[in-house]
Amino acid sequence: MSRSSIPADWHNCATCTHWCGYTKPDPFCKFIEYDTSDRGRCAGGGFNMMDMPPMATCSKWERRFR
Repeated sequence: MSRSSIPADWHNCATCTHWCGYTKPDPFCKFIEYDTSDRGRCAGGGFNMMDMPPMATCSKWERRFR
């Protein structure tokens, strides 16, 4: 398992409220850590019920961490 992090306001699945993969915010919710090999299920977004990689994007992105 390889982990990486991205800013919390990037419009990717790993930062979206609909993505059900592994995510861990830093203490200030500025960066999100995710597993680069993980595929999380989309739960209500643009790819509903599909397994999506953390760096995928869609037009129904909603910010998860504030």
